[in-house]
Order: sequence, then structure tokens, then C-alpha cells
Amino acid sequence: MIRTKSRHKTEFGDFQTPAELAAAVCRRLVEDGAQPAAVVEPTCGQGFFLEASLGTFPGVKRLVGREWNHTYVAEARTRLAASTEQVDLKQADFFQQDWSQLLGDLTGPVLVLGNPPWVTNSELGQLESKNLPAKSNFLRESGLAAKTGKSNFDISQWMITHLLEALSKRGGMLAMLCKTGVARKVLLNAWKDGLPLGRCTIREIDARRWFSAAVDACLLTCQVKPGEAQQSCEVYEDLDSATPRTLLGHFEGRLLADRSAFEEHRDLLADQPTMRWRSGIKHDCRDVMQFQRRGWTLVNGLGETVELEPDFLFPLVTAGAVYRGEIKEAEQMVLVPQSRTGEDTSRIAEIAPRTWAYLQKHAERLAARKSSIYRGRPPFSIFGIGEYSFAPWKVAISALHKRLVFRVIGPREGRPVMLDDTTYFLSFPSRKAAKATAARLESSEAQRFLEAWIFWDAKRPITSEILQRLA
Repeated sequence: MIRTKSRHKTEFGDFQTPAELAAAVCRRLVEDGAQPAAVVEPTCGQGFFLEASLGTFPGVKRLVGREWNHTYVAEARTRLAASTEQVDLKQADFFQQDWSQLLGDLTGPVLVLGNPPWVTNSELGQLESKNLPAKSNFLRESGLAAKTGKSNFDISQWMITHLLEALSKRGGMLAMLCKTGVARKVLLNAWKDGLPLGRCTIREIDARRWFSAAVDACLLTCQVKPGEAQQSCEVYEDLDSATPRTLLGHFEGRLLADRSAFEEHRDLLADQPTMRWRSGIKHDCRDVMQFQRRGWTLVNGLGETVELEPDFLFPLVTAGAVYRGEIKEAEQMVLVPQSRTGEDTSRIAEIAPRTWAYLQKHAERLAARKSSIYRGRPPFSIFGIGEYSFAPWKVAISALHKRLVFRVIGPREGRPVMLDDTTYFLSFPSRKAAKATAARLESSEAQRFLEAWIFWDAKRPITSEILQRLA
């Protein structure tokens, strides 16, 4: 079934799990040792998982389903009408249900099974939806992190975490279809909070095939055993794989993509960083601030040919060029109106009058930049600028690409090269120092250590936080 973007589907996560996939998941759970006496599906829809449970788990005695849509509840009752097991289906709001009590009242081994909605709290907020958990600092973010989006989360993350907490009081097994990123966040929060998890697995599924969704998705399973405290998770390529591809772990509040690689090179972990990785320039107005060099002239993104003084112009190398190694010739230039964040830009009028006139001409475009970071700042402000930006030598890496490729970048025509904000770099006063650092970063030991932290399917897999961990 296609995951369309209608309000109804977005708001309530109304995407039924195909019967074929539900059956495959249940077979996998049997192979992993699941022997439930009761199966609970918190958002049961039309009851496909409950139906699959009947034909798969021989010891199941009770089926429990809760669903907000009363029509689906009726359809699920029809689907399970022939069952000789005890069936408990009710129309209910997930966020109002007392899951600790419901699970606590069940006898024997419990399996909590399902496919909660794949939507974020901010998406529901934009719809002014009431289908949300009570307002709370769920991710415990503070200050700028909350304002810049880190406090946004998937509703399924809240639901799965809540179910794990409920299970922690009586034990059982949880198996949920969800985004792979959600599964990782659930595990990290559970480990940080000390929930009693035993064996956990992530098994990748083809979301495009099953749901017409272009996201990385998986089956997350967690054994919940009071008194246990395992903090690792086996990751498999699919439902049928017998051997895990890697093992997730947890170290000092951070998720490890490869626990084995981390343990192997743990000696490379920095106690206190000796050098600080920086991101490149952020200006959010490429058409005005960046130029292509055509002989002695410059052409901006609007197709205008312009003549500017050299004082505030610098060669630019983008993240893509860094990754591809296209760094010998800087065909692009960038306008850098500040030498540090917050610097007064009115000085440009005296130093470079043509540049000032150009900025004034495009003042409306620059003032219309959407990010709140420009509010209350001098006109034409940029970010990611400081003394480090003007160092003659840099070691840089693209944050967007799927390989650890480090490049040494030196000055062009006597000018330091600027990098864009999807690039991270270290600054150096000399070529020798930059080359020595790059060689160390390219060593097999350093690369394996860094890869222990990197999830390559992330939108920006490489972060300054990860790079900073290498001593």
C-alpha cells in the first residue's frame, strides 16, 4: 500500500502492514525463539499481525489489539472471528491507554508486536493534530538544541519507548516495524535510561517494496528481562540472514555503529580534543554570494556579470569538489563580508565601494533568508567564519558523502580557500603540518575508529562531533 501524503494518513499513520510481511515477521520471531502466550498489537489497524500470529505461534492463548479507528476494529473482529483463542479488540487512543496495567494483567510470555505510524511530532504540529503524546521534553534537549530541531522526534519513537518502559515492569518481547533511525534512537535512549534489555536485533526491510516509502526501515526486536543490562544490538541485512552484519553498541551516551571496531581501536579515543574541526561558511544565498570565474569576470547565480574589489572575495571549494579531489583549481569564488561572526559590515562601504553597492542591490534577497540565525545580526551576515577560516592550509572532508576522504587544501593565488557549510576542516599554518595530519587521518587505524561511530545511511553521516573523538 502506498504511503500517500494525505492529511488523514499523515495524522494517524493509516498504513496497513501487508499480510505477507506480517507473516514473514512472525516466522522470523519464531526462529529467534519467540513463544508468546499473549500477543499485543498496540495500533492493530485491520489486524494483519494478529491474524499472522494465529498461524505462527503455537502457544498463543490471547490476542489483544487496540486501534483508534472503530471501523478497523470491526474489520479486525471479522478477520479473527474464527479464532478459538481469547480475542480482546477495542477502539482506543494509544496515548490514553495505560499500557503498564494492560501488559501487567496478562499471564505468560508476552509479545508486543506492530507497526506504529511513521510521522514526526512537528509534522503533526503543523496539521494542528491532536494525535500526539502529552507535551513533554521527551528527548531532554535544552536551549539551542530544542530551537534548531533536535527536539523533533518520530511519534513511533515515543510509542516504542513508552511500550519498552511498560514492558520493563513485567518482562516480555517487543517487535516493531519502524524507520531504522528510529530503532537506533529507541535503543540509545533505552540504554541511557538503563532499561533491562536482553538480546536486541535490527533486521532491514525493503520499505519501498512493502510501503512505497523511500526510507530505511527495519524490524526492531528487544527482549525485555528485568535484571538484565545488555547494551548491544545485532544488525542483519534482512529477515532471513543468519549472520549479523555488525553490532551496535553504546559508549558514554553515544551510539556506536560498530562496537567491535571501537573496542579494537579504543586507544584512539580523545580525552580532550587537541584540534577543533570547523564547518565551512554558511550564507544561505548562493545566487548572490557565490560566483563562477570566467576569465577576469565573475558571474553570480542570477546570471549577472559583476566586477568587485578583491578584498572580500576568496576561492571556494565545495563539499563535492573536496570529495572528488577537484581542489587544484578553484573555479568558484565566494563573497566573505565578515572576518568573524557578528562583525560590523558597514566598513565594506569604505574599503570596497563596488562590493558594498552590490550587496545593497541584493539586500532584499539577503534579508529574506529564512534561518533565524540571521535575525538581529548586521546586514549581509554569514556564519562559520573566524580566524580559522583564513588559515593558509586546511585538511577537509565532505560531511555528505559516504566515504572517509580527507584532502589537503592550500592557498590559491595567495588567498586562503574557503569551504562550504557541508564540509568540515582543520586549519594549519603550514603545508607540512597539514600533510602530516592528513596522513594520520587516512591510516587504516584512524579510519576504522571513525567508522565505528558513523551510520552511512544518515543524511549527514560525518559530523564534527564524530571527527572530534579521534585523538
